[in-house]
Amino acid sequence: MKIQEQDMYHGAVLTQIVQASSFKAVNRGSTKYGHYRINDDRDLFVKYLKKARGPWTFTTQASELAAMQAVLNSGRKLFLCLVCGKETICVLTSADISAVMDLSSSVPQWLRVEVPPGASCHVSGSTGALPRAIAHSAFPRNVFR
Repeated sequence: MKIQEQDMYHGAVLTQIVQASSFKAVNRGSTKYGHYRINDDRDLFVKYLKKARGPWTFTTQASELAAMQAVLNSGRKLFLCLVCGKETICVLTSADISAVMDLSSSVPQWLRVEVPPGASCHVSGSTGALPRAIAHSAFPRNVFR
């Protein structure tokens, strides 16, 4: 099978996940590429932008929003990993996601990650901005909390 560019960015996320001491298993979360089930109780969605420097603006389609909402409805933990070029992986928890996007929307939503020099990730989206920055070290640590 040929290696696709997106595989390289998803690989960056999955490599750090499998190296975590709390990791037990990774499976496909659904037929949607970029949706992974980790340890059977948490779902991870991966989006990437290859642009070298930020800010990075991600678009989340209505079908992706519905898939994330379905995870929340199931009771599993939800995480969104935003791969920002080769600079960082910004991980959002379900509370973070709900603060910056409307998961029940039928129109695409956007997320913006800015990383000032020497600082953490500042995240805003269609419905607002996070009141705090997300540390680079939050990933993969927060996925296993």
